[in-house]
Amino acid sequence: MVVHGGTVVLVGFLVFLKLQRIVVGGDCPLDLSASNFTLAASVCSNNDERGKCCRYINAFVAVSIAHYANLTSNLGVPSELSEVCLHSISGTLELYGIPPNATVFCALGTKIPVNYECEGRTTVRQMLQSPEFGNVTDNCQLPLSGESNCRSCINAGIIYLKHLVGADNNMTFSTCRDATFATLASQGDNESAIEMASCFFGVQGQSAPPVLEPSPSLLVPEASPRPSTAASPSQSVGSPFKEHHRTNRLMVIIGVGIAITVVAVLLLIILVLLIHRKSRELDDSESPDKTSWKALPSRLSRKCQEGPSSMFRKFTYKEIKKATDNFSTVIGRGGFGTVYKGQFADGFVAAVKRMNKVSEQGEDEFCREMELLARLHHRHLVSLRGFCIAKHERFLLYEYMENGSLKDHLHSPGRTPLSWQTRIQIASDVANALEYLHFYCDPPLCHRDIKSSNILLDENFVAKIADFGLAHASKSGAISFEPVNTDVRGTPGYMDPEYVVTQELTEKSDVYSYGVLLLELVTARRAIQDSRNLVEWSQVFMATESRLPELVDASIGDSFDLEQLQTIVTIVRWCTQREGRARPSIKQVLRLLYESSDPMHSGFIRAMQDEDYNGTGGMAKNSKQKMQKGEGVFHSGDARFLPSSSSTSRSYCSRSFLLETGSPQSPSGILSV
Repeated sequence: MVVHGGTVVLVGFLVFLKLQRIVVGGDCPLDLSASNFTLAASVCSNNDERGKCCRYINAFVAVSIAHYANLTSNLGVPSELSEVCLHSISGTLELYGIPPNATVFCALGTKIPVNYECEGRTTVRQMLQSPEFGNVTDNCQLPLSGESNCRSCINAGIIYLKHLVGADNNMTFSTCRDATFATLASQGDNESAIEMASCFFGVQGQSAPPVLEPSPSLLVPEASPRPSTAASPSQSVGSPFKEHHRTNRLMVIIGVGIAITVVAVLLLIILVLLIHRKSRELDDSESPDKTSWKALPSRLSRKCQEGPSSMFRKFTYKEIKKATDNFSTVIGRGGFGTVYKGQFADGFVAAVKRMNKVSEQGEDEFCREMELLARLHHRHLVSLRGFCIAKHERFLLYEYMENGSLKDHLHSPGRTPLSWQTRIQIASDVANALEYLHFYCDPPLCHRDIKSSNILLDENFVAKIADFGLAHASKSGAISFEPVNTDVRGTPGYMDPEYVVTQELTEKSDVYSYGVLLLELVTARRAIQDSRNLVEWSQVFMATESRLPELVDASIGDSFDLEQLQTIVTIVRWCTQREGRARPSIKQVLRLLYESSDPMHSGFIRAMQDEDYNGTGGMAKNSKQKMQKGEGVFHSGDARFLPSSSSTSRSYCSRSFLLETGSPQSPSGILSV
């Protein structure tokens, strides 16, 4: 009864404080008057353009914060004005015809905040003084209307964020990206800010046409921070209360005193309960029988328990601790946890991943990876063998990969260099796994974090993809992965620049990451090395055929096949096109790899084409001859003849083989093989 009564008093007091803040908190200083709400309203009225609608709203808010930062040097409004500004922005957007559900869908206030804090940096000066920001400033000089200038600016921003938050972390870039934009835009005028926003957020026509009378939005006269005229509904409501300002302050002081007393009592009760709970946990910590699904929150417990849990072996915490020699056998670290080698008493050897998050998000990732790996069965995907849940600890046990990660072999000193043929085979293995995820899963899956540290090698150097903590499934059962609006998560250097800008995820984002991985295989350079993006660094070598050998890892000398190198470069340039629609599907990539490594297979394809198309001359010619003439060789029907490894062991994730239609054509200017 005491707890219940205290809670009621506390809730009542919080409501009272909220009313007081609305009364005396003042007006929102953000100015959206220059925004083109008409264009945004037409976009937001179309359900098929929700992602673009969110980018417009994000751009409007970011430009207004840039203006505010120009005046105050702060990257956002004070916390006490956040709710006032969010309410005013929502009202303004609705007033100009933007549907109310748009702000809900776009998560105004969370995903699109009104104050930016990037790794503790809240002012323009702090951002400008952070390491590597000068490189962003140099690459983001106006004009940014050209594609190359905008791309250089975006890539410089990605490299800066990599240095700011670390290379191995999977993270959300939205807030830091917006803070970077506001810092840059605050250095110029309104026109330069809008041009910059067009590059950063991928939207056009943000500037509103001139109006003859003031807009009833977030107008704040420059002459005075407290306008006397009512420019918004909040002003007209607030003015009568200002006459009783002193009385209200007295009420606040009395309320604070009452609240402190109530909170002190509640904290004492909570402390007693926590001590009691902790003592019970300590009593149970040594018992192996206590490891159960009850350690999970009830919602997640049901989700995991009803799904894949029965398919895997369940281990106790004591077994895990003993198998890893008290967690001393570290073999890798990643964004979601540390990986140990586990040697169990029955001879079973496994890679044990210890999840480093105990939040609800961490629980979701834990259950998601179990659910996915329960229905994904493919010889180029790392398989899940078991799990352990003990108190706040979460473990996933995978098949042990004797040769570790591809990243170790490419970048760790003292390793024997991988041979050229081994690298080509690894490229084919990864492509086969992606084909399985993109075309044979129901629904299709995007891995979202293809990189060398997530490619593991067994004792025969067969490559397998690991770490499905970021994987995202298509919302429909369509064969193609439709664009999905998500938080930007991934690893700098491998992330699709279009995905960073639009926040719309498709399978072509995996294709871009695969192109970077191919380049890393050939060059043995990191995705970001010496503060340079690998794709941009390689352009000068891929521009002419004579310089292609300079790309190859010096540790393997001349032991490579020139024709295969030309094929790999063709694939890399195609996969790393700026626009996703200009990139190939993974099936088309596989076709090139097969033709390059197996001339007999290439002849089989051509023979089948002759029979299927009744002797059509153009498609029966040798593909190499066609490329020498500068013609495209990729046809949507070619994929039907690929002997994909994805056709085996489909289990839960099977679907009939469907032909591609409307595949992108090879872009002009790509080297021929």
